[in-house]
Amino acid sequence: MPAFRFVHAADLHLDAAFAGVSRDLPPRLADRLHRATFTAWERLVDLCLAELPDALLIAGDVHNHEDGSLRAQVALRDGCARLAEAGVRVFIAHGNHDPLTSRVKSLRWPDGVTVFGPQAEAYPVTRDGRVVAVVHGVSHETDREGRNLAKRFARAATVQALLQGTVQDMDVPPGAPQIGVLHCNVGTTPGSRDAGRYAPCTLDDLAATGLDYWALGHIHLPQVLRTRPHVVYPGSTQGLHINEDGPRGCQLVTVHDDGEVELEFRPLAPVRWQVVEVTIGNGGTGGNGGNDDDGNGAASLETLHGRILEAMERAAGDDAAAGAPSGMPSAFSPVEATLFRVVLHGRGPLDRHLRRPGVVEGLLEMLREAGASLAPLAWVKDIELRTRPDVDMDALRQRDDLLGEVLRVAAAARGLPEPPAGDPTACPAGGLAAASTNGQPPDVPPQPNPAALRALAAAVLAPLYDGPRGRRFLGPTDALTPEDLAALLDDAERICCDMLEAD
Repeated sequence: MPAFRFVHAADLHLDAAFAGVSRDLPPRLADRLHRATFTAWERLVDLCLAELPDALLIAGDVHNHEDGSLRAQVALRDGCARLAEAGVRVFIAHGNHDPLTSRVKSLRWPDGVTVFGPQAEAYPVTRDGRVVAVVHGVSHETDREGRNLAKRFARAATVQALLQGTVQDMDVPPGAPQIGVLHCNVGTTPGSRDAGRYAPCTLDDLAATGLDYWALGHIHLPQVLRTRPHVVYPGSTQGLHINEDGPRGCQLVTVHDDGEVELEFRPLAPVRWQVVEVTIGNGGTGGNGGNDDDGNGAASLETLHGRILEAMERAAGDDAAAGAPSGMPSAFSPVEATLFRVVLHGRGPLDRHLRRPGVVEGLLEMLREAGASLAPLAWVKDIELRTRPDVDMDALRQRDDLLGEVLRVAAAARGLPEPPAGDPTACPAGGLAAASTNGQPPDVPPQPNPAALRALAAAVLAPLYDGPRGRRFLGPTDALTPEDLAALLDDAERICCDMLEAD
């Protein structure tokens, strides 16, 4: 059986707006963002035309909402027509954003495009009159699809095909790969907060079908959940907010004649989100896009501005140096613009300056002006302060006053051990901070215990967050992630230090 090759994509969200981006973007950047989802789709089509796989599988949420914009519908139809002319089959399963009840289903498709219905279906992919693979799929019937659709799949021994104007049964060779296309939420998949919604299923449900590869959609984070069978989320083709940082694209999949599956991630997104982390104190901290490599902290706002720009330039340079994906035209530019979040870590005198009114806003404006001259074009979405006062927290925790008590309460909320009063030697060398860093640099706040944070939320935050007024604006406490709770605790600790240890 010759190798079977296909491209697996999902969550195109054509014509979707970017979240968390201010309206005062430079016109050149605003235009790139407006076109980004369409550019990613065009690149996906170009990739298929360059690689000429047997099929393109799209696992749901091609459109961002039920009715889909006219522009998005036309772009999808025209791209599929180009693929049909090149002999590339297209299989589409609808998801929760573009269910079968939407206006999108009325689109007139070119030949060679298969759109799955509300019941699981199986279609052959043939070469020279022989079945080389079977593609199974099902679409969401509504935008609140609660059925376990995975249980409707089963490996096929025969499939029906239209041959010479009549529907005929075709035998499926035992070695032919069988692939499922499904928009679903698998268990507690990383990147999901809706495990019980949108066609929920488990890995065992998928494995029990006997299929060889699951082409999934819905989770925007690229990930391989298991092999044998392969269960794969390719991620979205274009990240739409800061939590969708890093490369975004599709998977080029080859199923070899011995059944081995080879995955090649291909980046498509013209706009990339990045997080860069810089320290204001000694001991550089790492990040997704850049870090303060030499370990020397910034001593002034001017130095800090320069270090942030260096981190941004490294990240933008890495994107530009990535070059065109294999098989793509040499003029293909993977990243046209980078949107940054700058996270400031560390402990030092700059913490007090950064928290003065207008300082961070001024720094943000300067970084945005500088980013306009970078290649690719760069824009700083926001600056997140995780800095701490230039004080000895261990010593403050040992004090027999209100501030010491507050900091000991904060340590307990993080799930950290409390030393006996007046006996700092009871802690590991370096005191509480050293005991709690879990291998982190000394300027990074201690890593909290999630269970301790949940207990804190239930005891302290619930009356505010879960009350009739607070819930309306803040949401319930159970919606707060451990990261959210840790950030609130860090802020509370810093504010207490500022107010109770004033100059």
